[in-house]
Amino acid sequence: MYFIFQLEFNSTKTYIADLIRAYAKQIGIELDVFQDSKLITISALQDDEKLEAFLNGLEGVLPASLYIGKSKHFFRDEKLFLPSLEEAKLPVNIAPCPTCQKEMFDVSSRRYYYPFTSCNYCGSQHPFVSKYPYSRANSTMKFLAPCEACVEESKSNFLRLDYPLISCIECGIAIRMLDKEVEHLALDKGDFRKLFKASGFAIAAGKTVLMKTAHGYRKFFNPNKDLDAVKKISFSATVSDSTLNKNPYAFSEASKQNVELSTLLMASAGGINTHLMLVEQEFNALLSIERPLLRVATKSDEIKALYGSSALVKYPDDGMTMLLAREVLNAGLEYIAYIECEGTEEADFLVDFDLPISSQKDTKLFVNQDDKLFVSGERIIFPTVVKNENSMVALAHDLLAVEVEGKTIIDSMEKFDSIKGKGVNILETEEFESGHANEQKVPQYKASMMSVLAEYGKVGHKAIGVHFDGNLNFLYYNGKNIINAVPPIPFESDNLWEKISTLREGSDRLVGNYQKAYPEIWERLDKLEGDMDIFEVTAITLGLANESFEGISAEALSFLGKGGLQIDTRVKDNRFDNYAFLTSIMSYQLGDVENSYMCYSIYESFGDYIGEIVPQLIDKVDTKTIVLTGETFANQSLYGRIQRTLGQYNPLMGKKFPIGKESAVHGALYL
Repeated sequence: MYFIFQLEFNSTKTYIADLIRAYAKQIGIELDVFQDSKLITISALQDDEKLEAFLNGLEGVLPASLYIGKSKHFFRDEKLFLPSLEEAKLPVNIAPCPTCQKEMFDVSSRRYYYPFTSCNYCGSQHPFVSKYPYSRANSTMKFLAPCEACVEESKSNFLRLDYPLISCIECGIAIRMLDKEVEHLALDKGDFRKLFKASGFAIAAGKTVLMKTAHGYRKFFNPNKDLDAVKKISFSATVSDSTLNKNPYAFSEASKQNVELSTLLMASAGGINTHLMLVEQEFNALLSIERPLLRVATKSDEIKALYGSSALVKYPDDGMTMLLAREVLNAGLEYIAYIECEGTEEADFLVDFDLPISSQKDTKLFVNQDDKLFVSGERIIFPTVVKNENSMVALAHDLLAVEVEGKTIIDSMEKFDSIKGKGVNILETEEFESGHANEQKVPQYKASMMSVLAEYGKVGHKAIGVHFDGNLNFLYYNGKNIINAVPPIPFESDNLWEKISTLREGSDRLVGNYQKAYPEIWERLDKLEGDMDIFEVTAITLGLANESFEGISAEALSFLGKGGLQIDTRVKDNRFDNYAFLTSIMSYQLGDVENSYMCYSIYESFGDYIGEIVPQLIDKVDTKTIVLTGETFANQSLYGRIQRTLGQYNPLMGKKFPIGKESAVHGALYL
């Protein structure tokens, strides 16, 4: 009789399955571990005397993962054989696993307060890898020779058997802390602890600390201390000398805008429940080993005063940030804030190390009930192995899909020495010439749609697509080519007032009235230059601190009512008209409609518009397969509206790749 344990795991990442296999070898139990794109399955003899010990111990070894779903177990008489994913040796870039965390906080460990603690199955490996294949020789750690204890451990520790990046305080990366006069170098356990303690207490006292992490430079500060920290942050707004008024949480408008643009780093899980309003799925995702970036609703008065109704939130995601958070907590803070910046950013203190890294863009996650969607970013998602039956090469947003040792890997361009394939598909916005005889430039909307179709095994099947990422495109895939069936009317942000005033009768009066009511915004819009999307211009029109889609989405979350205004989304031929859209918003502004209500209404109106056009396209073509792409869909009001208007068709969205631009590198392989 065989005991079968199955765990939902909606990913092709293998670090959890690999960890289970390694732990089984450590326990000495014989079992099989299978993984496909949806499940991890463990099969073992029911009467194996080590089974109970294995299952009990596994709970303490396995990390929480945002890919893990429900589990079940059952028994069967015959041995189980299942197809499994091909394993590939790829560097991960996630938080330390439970075992590695214990070492970091165990004073008897060789890695006590060592921020680069990791193993084969966790930690910040990718930033130190220079090229493929993944090995120590192809990493920046090749300059550091493992000590005798690490060499022995690489032969005996089940977590670090032949681990390429094994290191400890004795043989690993040294870090230093500098102020304007003194440099403090950490060489032993005591030094490492003192350095992070000094950093944590400096932030608590209102100082800024610029720290090099595995994810690049971050400038940390205490947003609640006073405005000293905020004054030194390189944002456009000017902070007045008047710091706080009678309300201890009331900041000047300029400083409040500066803090709103930072990321909130929670130092403890308890503080999350105190200050933030999360559903269970958001809480679990935030604390998962993948540590994504989430926009969540605020709860406490002090956080609302700092960030408004929502904030971009992070839980410590690498060794440097994790150790800093521990000392920040010891200093009495439940949270701090940071901005991503360059190493030249001005700060009171600098914590640095000499080893070069290649940081990845952080990944934003969108959660709606049980649906989890990657919005944008690289970390967590890349590198990854993908199918490539046509032996193509793809390039998009500095990400490359290319064959290495028989497997197609997607990662940043700098990780590859050569490009070989039958053809090269390059995103049309990339300034790159491959010189290949079979080179093709591809648009974003086509590559994004093909990525989703490939993920669901729908390549070659007819489908309707909606790509919404700044511009709104309605697409039709006939099984061979993608046609832009209802393209938007082109939008150019320069000479904006001329285009709006000639839109329809009476538009010129609107422009005049708007200039009188909002002279500063009118002048700002009059001087727009360059390629700006509709959401940037809309955010400027509404006077939002964050002039982007993110800013509008955040403002929409603060609306607590139901039912929005009808904002104009088209004028003729059912095509989306950016200028009609802006005109409608300005009209409501002149009617003193609140920003939160306006932003909420924007997404509801788009949802209604999409829900009207898609059924019309369905009536004209022989398919009910709908694909939604573009990071604009990562908004609760729009997503909810789409579920109501198109839910009966079960529209497909990417789960393994971002719904935003980074999916193009995957989809381009199929064009």
